[in-house]
Amino acid sequence: MNLTSYQQAIRNLEYLSLKQMVTHLNEVVDFSIHNQLSFMDMLVKLTSYEIDVREQNMIHAMVKVGAFPHQKELLDFDFSFQPSVNREQMLDFAGLRFIEGNENIVFLG
Repeated sequence: MNLTSYQQAIRNLEYLSLKQMVTHLNEVVDFSIHNQLSFMDMLVKLTSYEIDVREQNMIHAMVKVGAFPHQKELLDFDFSFQPSVNREQMLDFAGLRFIEGNENIVFLG
């Protein structure tokens, strides 16, 4: 049985357990054709899907191992409960602008 290169690529990705790459292959190939991306750009876009999912899985695993009851983010914080915390300033800190300015921040209290 002769496989096309597309079928062989799918088979190889499945064998390597690269599930996100299998899932997004058609989308990325179509995008790269329509936007005239190079092979390397296409490969970067395709592998980024796999990396993103693996990083999310790694974060969830670390939260679970750390025995945290649930994962919370800055956007989940109830700023109305603690009115002395400036929401805009905290969101600015989350953008890490202070690092670009070679500054430090310290939270007191």
